Amino acid sequence: MAYSRWGASRWYTYWACQDKATENRDTALFEVNCLHYFSAAELRRDIDGCIDKAAAGDEGGDVTDGDREELRQYVRMFLEEVDKAYPANR
Repeated sequence: MAYSRWGASRWYTYWACQDKATENRDTALFEVNCLHYFSAAELRRDIDGCIDKAAAGDEGGDVTDGDREELRQYVRMFLEEVDKAYPANR
């Protein structure tokens, strides 16, 4: 599922496909701008650090606080979807 696309955003973000045999609540992958993959576990552990890495790798110029907050919203949407697909108590 795509959370944002270029044209309307500086970010292109989506839940990256992987083998269902290896994907779970922690290993589900969030991709940013076709450059960075972050697991759900990484994002839960250090969302700001992951956003910093994605912003540092962005070639579109200076990333503003507003851009970072926009990306944070997409991360939250991804984590909500992951939690729905893979409940913690399952």
